[in-house]
Amino acid sequence: MINERNQIQQELKEIQNALNAVKGQQKENLTQLAALNRKLVLQERYINNIGKEIHLIDDDIYYSALEINRLKKQLDTLKSHYSRTVVYAYKNRSNYDYLNFIFSSTNFNDAMKRIAYLKSYRDYRQKQVNDITKTSTLIAKRYDQQVVNKNKKKSAIESRADELSLLATQKVEKDSVVTQLKSQAGDLQKQITKKQKRDNDLKSSIAAVVRKEIEEARKLAREDAKQRAEADRKARAEALAKQQAEAERKALADAKARGITITPPAEVNKVEEESRIVGVKPTVVPKSTKVEAGTSTAARSVPSSENTNFSAKTTSVAPARSSTPATVASPPVPKPENKVPEGGYLNYKAADIALNSDFSQNRGRLPSPVSGVITLGFGRYRIEGVGPDVVGENPGVTYTASVGSPVKAVFDGEVASVSSIAGMSFVVLRHGKYFTAYSNLGAVSVGKGAKVSRGQTIGTVGVDDETGNGKMDFILMIEERNVDPRVWLAR
Repeated sequence: MINERNQIQQELKEIQNALNAVKGQQKENLTQLAALNRKLVLQERYINNIGKEIHLIDDDIYYSALEINRLKKQLDTLKSHYSRTVVYAYKNRSNYDYLNFIFSSTNFNDAMKRIAYLKSYRDYRQKQVNDITKTSTLIAKRYDQQVVNKNKKKSAIESRADELSLLATQKVEKDSVVTQLKSQAGDLQKQITKKQKRDNDLKSSIAAVVRKEIEEARKLAREDAKQRAEADRKARAEALAKQQAEAERKALADAKARGITITPPAEVNKVEEESRIVGVKPTVVPKSTKVEAGTSTAARSVPSSENTNFSAKTTSVAPARSSTPATVASPPVPKPENKVPEGGYLNYKAADIALNSDFSQNRGRLPSPVSGVITLGFGRYRIEGVGPDVVGENPGVTYTASVGSPVKAVFDGEVASVSSIAGMSFVVLRHGKYFTAYSNLGAVSVGKGAKVSRGQTIGTVGVDDETGNGKMDFILMIEERNVDPRVWLAR
């Protein structure tokens, strides 16, 4: 409860500093109204926090009163029991009675038991006294705590009254700004249109940078898959060639063992090629066919190119299993995979996987990119009371800070883009699949492709053309999805 109030007080102090910075301008503006709305929300939270504290104090007072009543009843019971033992002891105060109680024992063990009983009785009476003293002390402490709680409640009520008075003053201040803005309807509409166009252009530009990074990562991933598929194809081809060579070697060895001369395919191809070059028709090498056992095959002498007179002669040869070397079927060649890797293209490389893991583990612990205060939050916003309500959607959070203040990277990464829109410079950093954008920079101190580290200065806060004060927009994206940076920033 106290920690929450201290945090709200710190935010109120920061928002007041931002308001002081925009006060004194020639004309009121939407930034000032947004800061006032933010301050009113914080002020109401602060008052509600005090109300919760008062409620807790009331509960403590109530339960303390119940505890005091219980302790009083317990004390009355203890005193009643002790008084009875005191009266009994007074009536039997003669030492002769105690001695008679001991010496009337039937044996020594019985006498020892009676002595132990008397000691226990004495300890019991001492315990009664201690319990009465302890209970009385607890009651006194409870009364003291009641006094402290009542004083705290009184102080909290007075503090809430002061804060309510301050809230009323702030509402008057807001109404004054709203009145001024209503009188500047034309300028206000220009501010609204300009801001919405700027936000949309900024969001589109950053989204284009992110899409480009994803596309480049996709190309790299597919090129890597293509190279791996080609390497796999070559490995398969080499393995197939080795298998075919081994099959030919075995076939030739088998034919030689059977007394059959077979020209290897490689030598046949060589003879055909040489004959083609010199213009001579090569000798036709007969192809043997598989025959059944017990049969014979008639082979004819094949005429050469130098002898055309020949007579057919037949000879019997032993049947063979096969006259040509065996061939090995070629396995199918795998095609390169084009499917999206698990986790996306920006979670493909080992370096990106490690960076993504580190970034996600720093959720709620990222440092603020600039020393300033958030005057406009993330997402849809509505500024009421200025005629038609001002409705828009902020792609990130808007900081109000001193012009020229250093803007720092919130995490390790690489500069994906340095660009500008309508004279407004912005830098986009890539942290694996996470992207951070820093817009409305007065100066930029990094270049595209540069490696940056957490806390490194990448630029300075530029001037807000609406107020003349410093302003910086901070955007956080997970791939193409905008998220609320406040969830990731340390509080």
